[in-house]
Amino acid sequence: MNWHMIISGLIVVVLKSVGMTLFLLYFPQILSTSNDGFNSTSIYGTVCPKDWDFHQRRCFFLSTSELSWNKSRDDCVTKGSTLAIVNTPEKLEYLQHIADAEKYFIGLTYHSAEKKWRWINNSVFSGNITHQSQNFNCATIGLTKTFDAALCDISYRWICEKNPE
Repeated sequence: MNWHMIISGLIVVVLKSVGMTLFLLYFPQILSTSNDGFNSTSIYGTVCPKDWDFHQRRCFFLSTSELSWNKSRDDCVTKGSTLAIVNTPEKLEYLQHIADAEKYFIGLTYHSAEKKWRWINNSVFSGNITHQSQNFNCATIGLTKTFDAALCDISYRWICEKNPE
């Protein structure tokens, strides 16, 4: 038997194993550190802007400052997005998880003429809203596991939503 061939083969196997391990450990970090202001999500080849989160093929931005509902909506528009439309239980659970202990405006308002809650895309909301009052015409999520009515002129954080780029 040629010991030199066996030792060379073992060295190649060890180097490939170490290389593959390092690649798998650092590949996600390489993707997320870019200087062009975008974070990559490699599974579907989608890209969300920097400081946005990717979930279920959508990009979400959670503000760190507070504004009224109208100013929050306007900020989302300047970002090429809308206030979040939380129309599935999975999306609600995800956003409440990352919202932690803060209240966030979402794209849901009360239309008093119709006596209906509507999403910003004009679809009708079919769930329950807590803390409803005559003047509470906007909705928040975050502190509780429910949709909460709120005054539109009070300042809260907000969540924007858009398609990946």
